[in-house]
Formats: sequence, C-alpha cells, structure tokens
Amino acid sequence: MLCDIPITFTQATLGADIKIPMVDGTTEIYKIPEGTQTGTSFTIRGKGFKAVSGNWKGDFIFSVVIQTPKKLTIEQRELLNKLAQTMNEQPPVKKKGIFG
Repeated sequence: MLCDIPITFTQATLGADIKIPMVDGTTEIYKIPEGTQTGTSFTIRGKGFKAVSGNWKGDFIFSVVIQTPKKLTIEQRELLNKLAQTMNEQPPVKKKGIFG
C-alpha cells in the first residue's frame, strides 16, 4: 500500500511520533526522524493488505508530505524570521547525474 501522510513543518524538522491509519482500521505509531523531507518514504512491514493467495500481509508504504501553514500569528512569524536569520536560506543545489 502506498499513500501520502501529511505532517507539519515542525514534525519534519524536529522529528515526531505520528499515528498512521492502517488498512484494517487500526493505527500504528511511527517515529518520523528529524530532518525528514517531503516525499520521503517509510515502510511498516506486514501491515499492508492480506495476500489473495496466502495467509501473509504485505508491507504498508507511505510517503510524508510537509504541510506549510497558510496563516501565521505575529508571534509565529517573528519566530520564523529569527530562525531564518540563523540559517542559510538557499536550498542545497542537487548535482545532476549523467542522465539529467
């Protein structure tokens, strides 16, 4: 199973234990490591759909999507501005391989 799970900017940056809804209606707690980027995939072994021709379950694979807040309070904006002043605000340049 592959699905997208939304997480917050702070959860992605600091790491967090998040609840992941499973296909059987239960939830699993999964530890997202600090510094997680949008699109990172994670696997929960044996928690996917049951095999049609067997008694085993597949893996549950999910990707995280970081949600950016649309509205900030004055205090939140000030805190983010302070953070931005302490960081190099240019994203790292990805080096291209032979095929692009």
